[in-house]
Amino acid sequence: MQKVKIIFSAMLLGWSVQVFGQQDIHFSQFYTASAYINPATAGMFNGDIRGVMNYRSQWKSVSEPFTTFTGSVDARVANGSEGFLSIGGVFYNDKAGSAKLTSGQYGLNIAWAAKLKEGMYWTFGVQPSLLTKSINGADLYYGNQWIGTEFSSAVANNETFVNDKFMAFDVSAGSYWLYRPHKETAYYLGLAGAHLTRPNVSFLGTKDKMLMKFTFHGGAEFELSNSNMAILPNFLVKMQGVNRIINFGSDVKYIIQKQSHYTGYSNEISAGLGAYYRVGDAFWGALQFNWTGFTLAFSYDINLSNLSVATNGNGGMEMMLMYRAGIGAGKGKSTRLL
Repeated sequence: MQKVKIIFSAMLLGWSVQVFGQQDIHFSQFYTASAYINPATAGMFNGDIRGVMNYRSQWKSVSEPFTTFTGSVDARVANGSEGFLSIGGVFYNDKAGSAKLTSGQYGLNIAWAAKLKEGMYWTFGVQPSLLTKSINGADLYYGNQWIGTEFSSAVANNETFVNDKFMAFDVSAGSYWLYRPHKETAYYLGLAGAHLTRPNVSFLGTKDKMLMKFTFHGGAEFELSNSNMAILPNFLVKMQGVNRIINFGSDVKYIIQKQSHYTGYSNEISAGLGAYYRVGDAFWGALQFNWTGFTLAFSYDINLSNLSVATNGNGGMEMMLMYRAGIGAGKGKSTRLL
Protein backbone atom coordinates (compact mmCIF):
# COMPACT_ATOMS: atom_id res chain seq x y z
CA MET A 1 0.00 0.00 0.00
CA GLN A 2 2.91 2.34 0.66
CA LYS A 3 4.01 1.92 -2.96
CA VAL A 4 0.51 2.87 -4.11
CA LYS A 5 0.61 6.02 -1.98
CA ILE A 6 3.99 7.08 -3.32
CA ILE A 7 3.05 6.47 -6.95
CA PHE A 8 -0.32 8.18 -6.48
CA SER A 9 1.37 11.27 -5.00
CA ALA A 10 3.84 11.44 -7.88
CA MET A 11 0.98 11.18 -10.37
CA LEU A 12 -0.82 14.05 -8.67
CA LEU A 13 2.31 16.17 -8.88
CA GLY A 14 2.60 15.37 -12.56
CA TRP A 15 -0.97 16.41 -13.14
CA SER A 16 -0.41 19.68 -11.28
CA VAL A 17 2.38 20.82 -13.59
CA GLN A 18 0.74 19.76 -16.86
CA VAL A 19 -1.74 22.12 -18.44
CA PHE A 20 -4.23 19.31 -19.18
CA GLY A 21 -4.35 18.30 -15.52
CA GLN A 22 -5.27 21.69 -14.09
CA GLN A 23 -8.45 21.54 -12.08
CA ASP A 24 -9.74 23.77 -9.32
CA ILE A 25 -11.06 22.60 -5.98
CA HIS A 26 -14.63 21.42 -5.74
CA PHE A 27 -17.17 20.81 -3.00
CA SER A 28 -19.96 18.25 -2.94
CA GLN A 29 -22.03 20.83 -1.07
CA PHE A 30 -21.50 23.21 -3.99
CA TYR A 31 -24.84 24.93 -3.37
CA THR A 32 -23.51 26.26 -0.03
CA ALA A 33 -20.21 27.57 -1.50
CA SER A 34 -21.79 30.10 -3.84
CA ALA A 35 -19.38 32.92 -2.96
CA TYR A 36 -16.49 30.82 -4.27
CA ILE A 37 -18.37 29.53 -7.32
CA ASN A 38 -19.89 32.81 -8.53
CA PRO A 39 -19.14 36.36 -7.24
CA ALA A 40 -22.57 37.51 -8.49
CA THR A 41 -24.24 35.61 -5.63
CA ALA A 42 -22.93 38.12 -3.07
CA GLY A 43 -25.85 39.53 -1.10
CA MET A 44 -28.39 37.11 -2.60
CA PHE A 45 -29.77 35.65 0.62
CA ASN A 46 -32.33 36.30 3.34
CA GLY A 47 -30.96 38.66 5.96
CA ASP A 48 -28.34 41.37 5.79
CA ILE A 49 -25.00 39.66 6.43
CA ARG A 50 -23.86 36.08 5.87
CA GLY A 51 -20.82 34.05 6.87
CA VAL A 52 -20.03 30.57 5.49
CA MET A 53 -17.28 28.02 6.19
CA ASN A 54 -16.78 24.78 4.21
CA TYR A 55 -14.32 22.00 5.04
CA ARG A 56 -13.55 18.90 2.94
CA SER A 57 -11.22 15.93 3.52
CA GLN A 58 -10.82 13.10 1.00
CA TRP A 59 -8.68 10.16 -0.18
CA LYS A 60 -7.24 9.36 3.25
CA SER A 61 -6.98 5.68 2.33
CA VAL A 62 -4.84 6.39 -0.77
CA SER A 63 -2.46 9.14 0.30
CA GLU A 64 -2.19 11.81 2.92
CA PRO A 65 -5.67 13.36 3.17
CA PHE A 66 -6.48 16.07 0.67
CA THR A 67 -7.95 18.90 2.76
CA THR A 68 -9.81 21.96 1.53
CA PHE A 69 -11.13 24.87 3.56
CA THR A 70 -13.02 27.89 2.29
CA GLY A 71 -14.70 30.80 4.01
CA SER A 72 -16.68 33.83 2.96
CA VAL A 73 -18.64 36.77 4.31
CA ASP A 74 -20.94 39.05 2.32
CA ALA A 75 -23.51 41.75 2.92
CA ARG A 76 -25.68 44.26 1.14
CA VAL A 77 -24.23 47.73 1.62
CA ALA A 78 -26.57 49.93 -0.43
CA ASN A 79 -30.28 49.29 -1.01
CA GLY A 80 -32.42 51.15 -3.50
CA SER A 81 -35.79 50.85 -5.17
CA GLU A 82 -34.18 49.50 -8.36
CA GLY A 83 -31.66 47.14 -6.76
CA PHE A 84 -28.79 46.87 -4.30
CA LEU A 85 -24.99 46.71 -4.06
CA SER A 86 -23.24 43.89 -2.18
CA ILE A 87 -19.65 43.25 -1.22
CA GLY A 88 -17.88 40.33 0.41
CA GLY A 89 -14.63 38.54 0.96
CA VAL A 90 -13.81 34.93 0.06
CA PHE A 91 -10.79 32.66 0.44
CA TYR A 92 -9.81 29.01 0.15
CA ASN A 93 -6.84 26.88 1.15
CA ASP A 94 -6.25 23.45 -0.36
CA LYS A 95 -3.47 20.99 0.59
CA ALA A 96 -2.96 17.88 -1.54
CA GLY A 97 -0.86 14.74 -1.09
CA SER A 98 2.60 13.93 0.20
CA ALA A 99 4.19 16.89 -1.59
CA LYS A 100 1.80 19.18 0.29
CA LEU A 101 0.84 20.93 -2.92
CA THR A 102 -0.92 23.96 -1.43
CA SER A 103 -3.21 26.30 -3.34
CA GLY A 104 -4.88 29.39 -1.98
CA GLN A 105 -7.02 32.24 -3.19
CA TYR A 106 -8.00 35.46 -1.44
CA GLY A 107 -10.59 37.60 -3.18
CA LEU A 108 -13.12 40.40 -2.94
CA ASN A 109 -16.64 39.91 -4.33
CA ILE A 110 -18.50 42.97 -5.63
CA ALA A 111 -22.01 42.53 -7.07
CA TRP A 112 -24.83 44.78 -8.26
CA ALA A 113 -28.38 43.38 -8.24
CA ALA A 114 -30.93 44.98 -10.56
CA LYS A 115 -34.61 44.54 -9.72
CA LEU A 116 -36.33 43.44 -12.94
CA LYS A 117 -39.77 43.17 -11.36
CA GLU A 118 -41.28 42.23 -8.03
CA GLY A 119 -39.45 39.15 -6.77
CA MET A 120 -37.04 38.97 -9.73
CA TYR A 121 -33.38 40.07 -9.67
CA TRP A 122 -30.44 39.86 -12.05
CA THR A 123 -26.95 40.44 -10.70
CA PHE A 124 -23.47 40.91 -12.11
CA GLY A 125 -20.38 40.39 -9.96
CA VAL A 126 -16.60 40.51 -10.20
CA GLN A 127 -13.91 38.97 -8.02
CA PRO A 128 -10.35 40.35 -8.10
CA SER A 129 -8.11 38.03 -6.11
CA LEU A 130 -4.62 36.78 -5.31
CA LEU A 131 -3.81 33.18 -6.24
CA THR A 132 -1.03 31.39 -4.34
CA LYS A 133 0.65 28.01 -4.80
CA SER A 134 3.47 26.18 -3.05
CA ILE A 135 4.96 22.68 -3.07
CA ASN A 136 7.44 20.53 -1.12
CA GLY A 137 9.09 18.16 -3.60
CA ALA A 138 11.50 16.65 -1.07
CA ASP A 139 9.00 13.97 -0.02
CA LEU A 140 8.26 12.74 -3.55
CA TYR A 141 9.75 9.79 -5.42
CA TYR A 142 10.04 9.45 -9.19
CA GLY A 143 10.30 6.54 -11.63
CA ASN A 144 14.08 6.75 -11.98
CA GLN A 145 14.41 6.27 -8.19
CA TRP A 146 12.88 2.77 -8.34
CA ILE A 147 15.66 0.24 -7.64
CA GLY A 148 13.69 -2.93 -8.25
CA THR A 149 12.22 -3.49 -4.81
CA GLU A 150 11.58 0.02 -3.49
CA PHE A 151 12.13 3.73 -4.10
CA SER A 152 15.47 5.15 -2.96
CA SER A 153 16.06 8.81 -2.03
CA ALA A 154 19.80 8.18 -2.56
CA VAL A 155 19.17 8.22 -6.32
CA ALA A 156 18.91 11.73 -7.81
CA ASN A 157 15.42 12.45 -9.11
CA ASN A 158 16.71 14.85 -11.80
CA GLU A 159 13.79 17.19 -11.18
CA THR A 160 14.29 20.93 -10.70
CA PHE A 161 11.74 23.30 -9.24
CA VAL A 162 12.58 26.88 -10.24
CA ASN A 163 9.84 28.17 -7.93
CA ASP A 164 8.47 26.25 -4.97
CA LYS A 165 5.96 29.02 -4.25
CA PHE A 166 4.46 31.96 -6.08
CA MET A 167 1.61 34.49 -6.07
CA ALA A 168 -0.39 35.79 -9.03
CA PHE A 169 -3.26 38.20 -9.69
CA ASP A 170 -6.52 36.65 -10.88
CA VAL A 171 -10.01 37.82 -11.88
CA SER A 172 -13.36 36.05 -11.94
CA ALA A 173 -16.79 37.34 -13.00
CA GLY A 174 -20.33 36.05 -13.11
CA SER A 175 -24.03 36.72 -13.44
CA TYR A 176 -26.96 35.37 -11.43
CA TRP A 177 -30.74 35.36 -11.87
CA LEU A 178 -33.24 34.84 -9.06
CA TYR A 179 -37.01 34.76 -9.27
CA ARG A 180 -39.34 34.26 -6.32
CA PRO A 181 -42.91 34.52 -7.70
CA HIS A 182 -44.31 33.91 -4.22
CA LYS A 183 -42.99 32.96 -0.79
CA GLU A 184 -43.28 29.18 -1.37
CA THR A 185 -41.31 29.02 -4.64
CA ALA A 186 -37.97 30.26 -5.97
CA TYR A 187 -35.81 29.64 -9.04
CA TYR A 188 -32.19 30.62 -9.62
CA LEU A 189 -29.51 30.25 -12.30
CA GLY A 190 -25.90 31.41 -12.45
CA LEU A 191 -23.03 31.53 -14.93
CA ALA A 192 -19.44 32.35 -13.92
CA GLY A 193 -15.99 32.49 -15.50
CA ALA A 194 -12.80 32.13 -13.41
CA HIS A 195 -9.08 32.71 -14.11
CA LEU A 196 -9.92 35.28 -16.79
CA THR A 197 -6.39 36.71 -16.52
CA ARG A 198 -4.87 33.20 -17.00
CA PRO A 199 -2.03 33.51 -14.45
CA ASN A 200 1.12 31.40 -14.93
CA VAL A 201 1.15 28.49 -12.45
CA SER A 202 4.34 26.63 -13.41
CA PHE A 203 6.82 25.50 -10.75
CA LEU A 204 9.38 24.69 -13.45
CA GLY A 205 10.01 28.20 -14.80
CA THR A 206 8.07 27.48 -18.02
CA LYS A 207 4.85 28.95 -19.40
CA ASP A 208 1.89 27.09 -17.93
CA LYS A 209 -1.08 29.45 -17.85
CA MET A 210 -4.06 28.60 -15.68
CA LEU A 211 -6.98 27.28 -17.70
CA MET A 212 -10.15 29.35 -17.60
CA LYS A 213 -13.02 27.74 -15.73
CA PHE A 214 -16.69 28.15 -16.63
CA THR A 215 -19.45 27.17 -14.22
CA PHE A 216 -23.20 26.92 -14.86
CA HIS A 217 -25.29 26.30 -11.76
CA GLY A 218 -28.82 26.62 -10.52
CA GLY A 219 -31.66 25.23 -8.49
CA ALA A 220 -35.09 25.83 -7.07
CA GLU A 221 -37.13 25.74 -3.90
CA PHE A 222 -40.65 24.32 -3.80
CA GLU A 223 -42.61 24.40 -0.55
CA LEU A 224 -45.37 21.81 -0.81
CA SER A 225 -48.92 23.04 -0.34
CA ASN A 226 -50.58 22.27 3.00
CA SER A 227 -47.36 20.71 4.20
CA ASN A 228 -44.22 21.46 6.17
CA MET A 229 -42.08 19.86 3.45
CA ALA A 230 -39.97 21.60 0.82
CA ILE A 231 -37.95 20.21 -2.13
CA LEU A 232 -34.69 21.91 -3.12
CA PRO A 233 -33.11 20.53 -6.34
CA ASN A 234 -29.62 21.78 -7.31
CA PHE A 235 -27.19 21.25 -10.19
CA LEU A 236 -23.72 22.38 -11.28
CA VAL A 237 -21.77 21.97 -14.53
CA LYS A 238 -18.08 22.96 -14.44
CA MET A 239 -15.72 23.01 -17.43
CA GLN A 240 -11.97 23.66 -17.19
CA GLY A 241 -9.92 22.53 -20.17
CA VAL A 242 -10.57 18.82 -20.68
CA ASN A 243 -12.00 18.49 -17.17
CA ARG A 244 -15.75 18.24 -16.65
CA ILE A 245 -17.74 18.04 -13.44
CA ILE A 246 -21.52 17.54 -13.46
CA ASN A 247 -23.35 17.45 -10.13
CA PHE A 248 -27.07 17.11 -9.57
CA GLY A 249 -29.45 16.07 -6.83
CA SER A 250 -31.91 17.43 -4.31
CA ASP A 251 -32.55 18.09 -0.66
CA VAL A 252 -35.87 17.48 1.06
CA LYS A 253 -36.48 19.82 3.98
CA TYR A 254 -38.90 19.43 6.87
CA ILE A 255 -39.86 22.80 8.32
CA ILE A 256 -40.40 22.67 12.06
CA GLN A 257 -40.96 26.40 12.40
CA LYS A 258 -41.47 28.64 9.39
CA GLN A 259 -39.69 31.95 9.06
CA SER A 260 -41.58 35.04 10.12
CA HIS A 261 -42.81 37.60 7.63
CA TYR A 262 -41.34 40.25 9.93
CA THR A 263 -38.00 38.87 11.08
CA GLY A 264 -36.83 37.17 7.86
CA TYR A 265 -34.76 33.99 7.79
CA SER A 266 -33.36 34.27 11.29
CA ASN A 267 -36.07 32.29 13.08
CA GLU A 268 -36.63 29.33 10.74
CA ILE A 269 -36.08 25.89 12.28
CA SER A 270 -35.81 22.96 9.88
CA ALA A 271 -33.95 19.77 9.02
CA GLY A 272 -33.13 18.28 5.63
CA LEU A 273 -31.79 15.20 3.85
CA GLY A 274 -30.19 15.22 0.42
CA ALA A 275 -28.94 12.81 -2.24
CA TYR A 276 -26.56 13.86 -5.03
CA TYR A 277 -24.53 12.37 -7.87
CA ARG A 278 -21.32 13.51 -9.58
CA VAL A 279 -21.37 11.94 -13.04
CA GLY A 280 -18.81 9.16 -13.40
CA ASP A 281 -17.31 9.80 -9.98
CA ALA A 282 -19.33 9.66 -6.78
CA PHE A 283 -22.64 9.54 -4.96
CA TRP A 284 -23.18 11.34 -1.67
CA GLY A 285 -25.76 11.95 0.98
CA ALA A 286 -26.21 15.19 2.92
CA LEU A 287 -27.74 16.10 6.25
CA GLN A 288 -28.62 19.70 7.14
CA PHE A 289 -30.02 21.55 10.17
CA ASN A 290 -31.29 25.15 10.26
CA TRP A 291 -31.87 26.87 13.57
CA THR A 292 -32.51 30.59 14.11
CA GLY A 293 -30.02 31.81 11.50
CA PHE A 294 -27.47 29.01 11.84
CA THR A 295 -27.11 26.21 9.26
CA LEU A 296 -24.98 23.14 9.92
CA ALA A 297 -24.53 20.48 7.23
CA PHE A 298 -22.63 17.22 6.75
CA SER A 299 -22.07 15.08 3.65
CA TYR A 300 -20.04 12.03 2.68
CA ASP A 301 -19.00 10.84 -0.80
CA ILE A 302 -18.96 7.21 -1.89
CA ASN A 303 -16.47 6.85 -4.73
CA LEU A 304 -17.82 5.06 -7.84
CA SER A 305 -14.99 5.68 -10.32
CA ASN A 306 -12.02 3.43 -11.17
CA LEU A 307 -10.19 5.05 -8.27
CA SER A 308 -12.46 3.08 -5.93
CA VAL A 309 -10.04 0.12 -6.29
CA ALA A 310 -7.50 2.12 -4.27
CA THR A 311 -9.95 4.01 -2.05
CA ASN A 312 -12.18 1.03 -1.16
CA GLY A 313 -15.08 3.27 -2.13
CA ASN A 314 -14.14 5.95 0.38
CA GLY A 315 -14.51 9.46 -0.94
CA GLY A 316 -14.74 12.77 0.83
CA MET A 317 -16.24 14.07 4.06
CA GLU A 318 -17.56 17.63 4.17
CA MET A 319 -18.86 19.96 6.85
CA MET A 320 -20.47 23.37 6.40
CA LEU A 321 -21.41 26.08 8.90
CA MET A 322 -23.36 29.17 7.88
CA TYR A 323 -24.79 32.10 9.79
CA ARG A 324 -27.22 34.65 8.39
CA ALA A 325 -28.08 37.67 10.50
CA GLY A 326 -31.21 39.72 9.78
CA ILE A 327 -29.88 43.09 10.96
CA GLY A 328 -32.85 45.41 10.95
CA ALA A 329 -35.08 42.69 9.52
CA GLY A 330 -37.69 43.26 12.18
CA LYS A 331 -38.09 46.78 10.77
CA GLY A 332 -38.78 45.43 7.31
CA LYS A 333 -35.34 46.20 5.84
CA SER A 334 -34.44 42.74 4.62
CA THR A 335 -35.23 41.62 1.10
CA ARG A 336 -36.91 38.20 0.82
CA LEU A 337 -34.55 36.13 -1.34
CA LEU A 338 -33.24 32.61 -0.54
